[in-house]
Amino acid sequence: MKKWLAVALGTGLVLSYAGTGHAEKADKKDNTKWKMVWSDEFTKQQLDRTKWTYDTGNWIVDQNGSAISPGWGNNEKQYYTDKTDNSFIRDGKLVIRAKEEKTTDALGTYDYTSAKLKTKGLFSKTYGRYEIKAKLPTGKGLWPAFWMLPEQDKYGAWASSGEIDVMEAWGSQPDKVAGTIHYGENWPNNKYTGKDYHFPDGGRIDQWHTYAVEWEPGELRWYVDGNLYQTQNDWYSKGKNTATNYSYPAPFDQNFYLVMNLAVGGWFDGEVDSTTKFPAEMEVDYVRVYDLKNRDYREPVEPVYEDVTLPDGAKQPLADGNLVYDQAYEKAIKTITDGAQTLDPTYWNYVTLPDFGGKGSVNVTEQDGTRFASVTIDQPGAQNYAHQLIQKISLAQGGRYEVSFDASSEEARTIVAKVGGGAERGYTKYSNEEVIELTPTIKRHTFAFDMAAETDLAARLEFNLGLAKAGVKIGNVRVEQVPRGELDETATKPALPDGNQIYNGTFDQGAMDRLTYWQFDAGQTKGTGTVDPVTRDFTFKTKAQMKKGQSATLTQHGVQLQENHQYVLRFKADSKRIKQIQVKATNADGTTAYLPTHDVPLTKQTTTVEIPFTMTQATDLNSQLQFNFGTSKGEVTLDDVELIDVTPVEVDRSPLKNGSFADGLNFWSSYVHYDAQAVVSTVNDAAKLAIASEGQEPWSVLLEQGNLQLVKGQTYQLTFKASSTVARPLEVTVENASYTRYFSQIVELGTEAKTYQFDFTLGQDDTAGLKFLLGKAAGSPFAAHDVTIDDVKLEVK
Repeated sequence: MKKWLAVALGTGLVLSYAGTGHAEKADKKDNTKWKMVWSDEFTKQQLDRTKWTYDTGNWIVDQNGSAISPGWGNNEKQYYTDKTDNSFIRDGKLVIRAKEEKTTDALGTYDYTSAKLKTKGLFSKTYGRYEIKAKLPTGKGLWPAFWMLPEQDKYGAWASSGEIDVMEAWGSQPDKVAGTIHYGENWPNNKYTGKDYHFPDGGRIDQWHTYAVEWEPGELRWYVDGNLYQTQNDWYSKGKNTATNYSYPAPFDQNFYLVMNLAVGGWFDGEVDSTTKFPAEMEVDYVRVYDLKNRDYREPVEPVYEDVTLPDGAKQPLADGNLVYDQAYEKAIKTITDGAQTLDPTYWNYVTLPDFGGKGSVNVTEQDGTRFASVTIDQPGAQNYAHQLIQKISLAQGGRYEVSFDASSEEARTIVAKVGGGAERGYTKYSNEEVIELTPTIKRHTFAFDMAAETDLAARLEFNLGLAKAGVKIGNVRVEQVPRGELDETATKPALPDGNQIYNGTFDQGAMDRLTYWQFDAGQTKGTGTVDPVTRDFTFKTKAQMKKGQSATLTQHGVQLQENHQYVLRFKADSKRIKQIQVKATNADGTTAYLPTHDVPLTKQTTTVEIPFTMTQATDLNSQLQFNFGTSKGEVTLDDVELIDVTPVEVDRSPLKNGSFADGLNFWSSYVHYDAQAVVSTVNDAAKLAIASEGQEPWSVLLEQGNLQLVKGQTYQLTFKASSTVARPLEVTVENASYTRYFSQIVELGTEAKTYQFDFTLGQDDTAGLKFLLGKAAGSPFAAHDVTIDDVKLEVK
């Protein structure tokens, strides 16, 4: 077994390896040494508040302090306090104590208290070794953890900006701990990978152990008592307004702060039971952070993917490469209507469980020579997974896979397609949850994903068809491994979700040179065009003065310009010695100017340049934007390039559709979390939510209409009629995909239908959703009841 040797050296503690006994195989002796740069040894009588602060309460709140979700988004039951009853120093150890005691705040009543300590705003760091020596409590529902979050969320909302879990433990499974990273896109398209460590020789979490992660550019390594048990180097980050991933090793290339806490309940280890003893204590001997002492941090190496091979025993691809068997539905589709039934491991399954209110059937039809699985939906159910077409497939870690299929529906509707793990993998997502728009016309749909998780021989290809009554046909389904082809950087570029026509205008996306979608030409200047990995701005630099010759340029091709549309080109720039640059927009070969050459004076001070222009020519979807740096000696820096279409548009004065529910739940979606029981339907041209159990979250039961295009500066009037067979609150919100709320109100429902009316003004253009939240609320739990919602209007006032 590897051991660590601690040696006092100077003002810091230096660690060096002794031996090579790893849980993972080591090829040679590692002489890495670490020097301590921050620590808390808990030798004072009270917690050092210059090093630690607290999260308090039970709810996640937004930037305005408005309550978003209870249970810290994990269904946790504890209320975190900063009281010495829940965190204190005893005999040179920090004690985080969870107590069984009721406490109440303005948002609810809670059965447990505990503590959550963090260094946010006090200490954060990029790279290094992060270590805790701790003894953890056991008992069902206890969830002790030591983890890290980004100080600034540089890449967007969770999990785009990442999370590093150094150690998490299940109180009910004291023989193991876990280390995990969270990354990917904003929830719900987040991803995670990790591994469990099982203690040898009867070891348990309620004994003293040292848990650590070593974090270098492009690599994270997890240790327990000096034993390396996993290494991670494959991840990504993508923002909702980016055309491609942020450049590797994002998101794990920014400052993270430390968190340690003891949660009670929640989805990680479930709820406490009679065997759980309180008070429960997590004891911490020390927390230490180190920097490398005897070498530089490694250079990040972007993962390289090659064709992968499935192991023996896997469901191998067919001769044509398809991982889907029985593409023509020649074998009977197994119908699953009981959760006790098992899926056919090889061929197609149609799953409709009464737990989620779904009821329907499947048969095989033929159209234009293609056989389709035709799903008839009698009751759409309360979840998109109330109706599923599923086939198990085998996927190998490191492979890129493409999913393609033909589909249609009886009328316009959406379905959700994804590839993920089964129950044994926690239903983790391997692909994004792809929302597919269907119409009565058969169309081909395609999406691709990278298999970052460990090889799964029983992955699930799912078509989730619930929430709408329109029947669906799916055929010609393929899942196949595909090469990671080169990105066509010059192809036409539709506007990004935030309206920017320029891709990677922030110089932090794509390949590790961060110049993806840009083409730099040094001309005859012998200059360089690079992006600083820290500041993330483009810098042109040349030491030569050219009296004549071709200038250096930076160009983006495939910019879409519409006839008679008005645009604003905006960017930040500064310079050293170079007095000006030129900017122009032309057709692909430069022969027609749309924005004639524009001289831009520059100074040492960073300034924001704005250039308005109108596209007076015919529409060109393959135009180019070019910066010309001239031939002078010096340096120019560019950043935050954006081209925005500012053409006045007619405001949709009634963005909400089917508020009368005359078309059933068309345009609406509903969600019922697994901790709740409800069926959502329409009765007498009104939405009816039959709620047997409201669950543990406000959003455990909800009715929503998304994709509302709302306009900055407009005042909207929201009107709806609602009632409940049991008096209860209803929370109504208007919020975007990042849970930024533009409107939030709680109303009290009674047995008589009442009309409610509210006004709010948008501070920015955004795509938002109207949500009626009918899960946990003040006064829960309620007896089984029905809520009726009707005559919903959202109109510009």
